[in-house]
Amino acid sequence: MTRCSWLLLGSLVWAGPVSAQTVMRPDHPVDSGRAAVRDALLILRDSLNTIDGAAARLQRDFLQASGPSLLSRARVMREACARSERTVTPTRKAVLDVRPLDPRRLKHRSELVGAMDHLSGALARCEQDFAAMSRPGQGETVRGYGNDRAIRVQSAMRKYENALRGFLGVMGIKVTRLGANPRASAG
Repeated sequence: MTRCSWLLLGSLVWAGPVSAQTVMRPDHPVDSGRAAVRDALLILRDSLNTIDGAAARLQRDFLQASGPSLLSRARVMREACARSERTVTPTRKAVLDVRPLDPRRLKHRSELVGAMDHLSGALARCEQDFAAMSRPGQGETVRGYGNDRAIRVQSAMRKYENALRGFLGVMGIKVTRLGANPRASAG
């Protein structure tokens, strides 16, 4: 083989792996209005995750937990619901401050605000229910009804998350899931 053939063969072998590489481009920056609403929505998302965590602990061991442990779980649920309920109002205001001109964006914003209103009611009910269940002597009430009440608020949270997903999509706001790497490598 001639030197030219070796160079050609070497460049073909080298070019294969290089062409398989993916070029990652950074996301387009969001304007200040969309950044403000994104930040408010992330604060609400993080507060809602405390409810999922508290509900998971309640659901995990409600059968074998002692009465005082169940009362503690009910207090944690009440506090998580109250914290998230306080977060809904400023988040709702931030969403309403966005003035989309596109009819699709306006539709998704109104769907999100409706889901937030429903979520706010579910959070208020959650706080009320678990406040009553966290009183002394209510351990068996928590055992009997706690999971049902937790599932109700989680159902409202899932409906809100669906509306949120649509809103973020039409607004062009990228948010990675909690625990996910923003730029996971392809292996």
